[in-house]
Amino acid sequence: MTLSLQQPPDEIVCQSFPTTLKGVTRVWFSKLAQSSIDDFDQLSNLFVHHFIGGQRQKIPADHFLTIKQEDGESLRFYVKRFNREVLEVDEAEDQVQLTTFKAGLRSKKFIVALTKSPPALMTNLLMKAQKYMNAEDALTPIEVGGTRISKTNPRDDQKGQKRERRDHPSNNNRSKQREDKARKMVNFTPW
Repeated sequence: MTLSLQQPPDEIVCQSFPTTLKGVTRVWFSKLAQSSIDDFDQLSNLFVHHFIGGQRQKIPADHFLTIKQEDGESLRFYVKRFNREVLEVDEAEDQVQLTTFKAGLRSKKFIVALTKSPPALMTNLLMKAQKYMNAEDALTPIEVGGTRISKTNPRDDQKGQKRERRDHPSNNNRSKQREDKARKMVNFTPW
């Protein structure tokens, strides 16, 4: 006794195939001439030949050598950009990623931190980078010589205050009045 598996007939497969399609593939299928497909093999061959050009070319691992942290680019954006590129490279070894990431760094402080305790895996490096970025973010709004350095929008300090319209004629008069008042105050000093 032999066990044979039954395959569904080509008609059923061809009719159920469009239900699995979305977007561009569904549009392609709807443009096929009616009664132009005889069996599922013909349909699958047409499908493959039409969409084979849309496959992306494999990017070699040496592509990582082209990824460098740009002047003025924050560590956070470099990590984000590097990770995006990692997704494009097929079968990238962890050591290759680790080495090329470090080679592309320009953040001297982070390089020093990596040199003190070098990570063995890329995931360890990314965790270390995340901690470093969090520390950078926490230290950013500090007082330096009486001025506050912050990532916030300078307009945040003006919230709740009335804004002057530069194009409005009454504001020109007000600014002149302020200048006159300032001059008068300077003129009446006792010395």
